[in-house]
Amino acid sequence: MNLPCKCFCGAVQRGLSWAVFLLMLLLPTAVSLPAAAQPFPFGSYGDLSERLQSERWHRDRQVFALGGLSLIGAQWRVATAARLELITRPLSARFAGTFRAGPLGYYAPDIDEPYDVLRLVEFVRYNAPVDGPLHLRAGFLDGIRLGMGHIVNFYSSAVAWDERTVGAEFSYGGRWFTVEGFTADVLLGGVTGGRVAVHPDFLAKGLSARRTRLGFSAVSDRARPRRIDAYSADAQIELFATGDVHFVPYVSYAWYPRFGDGLAFGADVESYDFLDLLSFRLRIGAFYNSRQFIPGYVGALYSVHNRHARIVRASGEGVAGVSLGESRGASDLVTEFRLEVPPGFSMWYYFRRHFGGQRLSEFHFRLFVLSARRLRFGVGIDKLGAAGFLGIFDDFGDLSALEFQTDYRIVRALYVSLSARYSFERVGSVTDEAPRFLVQRRFEPLAGFRLGFD
Repeated sequence: MNLPCKCFCGAVQRGLSWAVFLLMLLLPTAVSLPAAAQPFPFGSYGDLSERLQSERWHRDRQVFALGGLSLIGAQWRVATAARLELITRPLSARFAGTFRAGPLGYYAPDIDEPYDVLRLVEFVRYNAPVDGPLHLRAGFLDGIRLGMGHIVNFYSSAVAWDERTVGAEFSYGGRWFTVEGFTADVLLGGVTGGRVAVHPDFLAKGLSARRTRLGFSAVSDRARPRRIDAYSADAQIELFATGDVHFVPYVSYAWYPRFGDGLAFGADVESYDFLDLLSFRLRIGAFYNSRQFIPGYVGALYSVHNRHARIVRASGEGVAGVSLGESRGASDLVTEFRLEVPPGFSMWYYFRRHFGGQRLSEFHFRLFVLSARRLRFGVGIDKLGAAGFLGIFDDFGDLSALEFQTDYRIVRALYVSLSARYSFERVGSVTDEAPRFLVQRRFEPLAGFRLGFD
């Protein structure tokens, strides 16, 4: 990328960081309607950005037709985009596609393989009743976590945008047990994981506790030349509650059969219906890791940073990051805060500080704001390596991913849309057994109209 483009992208990144900080201050105005708070269940069950159905009787069909510019790497193109949102009683769905063309021709990854048709599906989900036990969804995965996040934490299937896969997730929560599962590709390729948790009330009473959960998680990546499997077992015990606020310690043990293992423990201070308005969770915990073990290794960048796929440094000197087999162990401290105020505000902050000689810290941030049906703002930031406690303001390096999307209604059906991504593109052939990826910057300002149909 040339120097003007680097300066431009750097300015965009700094601007996004400050925009996120300012939008966090919009919390008092983001909640336009009172609503009961919801817990933080598995996957995208409670994702406010996908709650298109406000009431069970709500039906709607909307088409967004947009046009503008697209900057991918150093190349500007003209872009046309269409987005369809469908709301029926049983299902909600969003389909989106973009076609780009410029002086050098059209952008080939838009339409170069049959799977691109499947990539038009952003999500299709079952509209479960309020607090319903069943969650079914297909679409791009983001923020997938199993249990405490000891082996699967913030997993994404869309970090390499041109090679994103449409996955599936489900969960069922009963009185005595919970079952969760996901696959990175509905064609059953790549990462697959699941979890079973039981809630033995008799054990809780025996320990003078209010709630006990015992869980077992497993994940497997069978599509890689070097198969990887991992397992974890965990326990949560609610020791006491003050009003709507609960104190829940936890412990987790995870292992890779052919690599290392690790121990995690900590405590959550959480409320699922605080003042009938919001939900929050504050977590403080610690990890103790053996050699060849990294907490949450199947994470946000796993698709491009694993045992066989690696990220090439922008400087062109070797690969970035530390692979699982290269880890020398040591300990970590994790700080996490999650807040949700339906229907218009959610925030998720996660920072794991690694205490060792390798750069293995981890930072994640999610923010969503919906204000008065005029502004829709979402941002997701993932950084591995040398990220700090305030990683949102750190530079975006080789081990970073960004997803920024905002839609603003100017007047009636006229909208402007701005998106930016810090993604990855493949270097070399798709048949390489050890693929390499390089950072890819994308920026797209669009404008157009929304059309509604009965």
